[in-house]
Amino acid sequence: MLLVQADLPNGVGAAREARRHIAGLVDTLGPDVLADLTLLVSELVTNSFRHAGLREGDPIGLRVELNERTVRIEVSERGGRGTPEIREPGEDGGWGLRIVERVADRWGTDIVPGGRVVWFEVEAVT
Repeated sequence: MLLVQADLPNGVGAAREARRHIAGLVDTLGPDVLADLTLLVSELVTNSFRHAGLREGDPIGLRVELNERTVRIEVSERGGRGTPEIREPGEDGGWGLRIVERVADRWGTDIVPGGRVVWFEVEAVT
């Protein structure tokens, strides 16, 4: 079941906008699952903003789907190249994908025509 499909304008407010979309799912998913999803979607959208080479206002796609017991969130970006890699954390970041790897049950990257989709899945009891 598709819960959210939105284009977020790339910029400093993109992660905040993604969190706003996720917050609307509290009645469907519950507060514990929602807390994990909020953290993880913030990390992926921030990575798109910081590292995908998008211009201000370019869309960052957000898709949230619920299938039986699993929530899948996809963050898509046009022009994103290759597979993001977990790097050593430092003063300038490096924690985002490390957090996604620890909290999500599964995550990955799909290269699609014109860009990429970074996704994660979290088991959810509905």
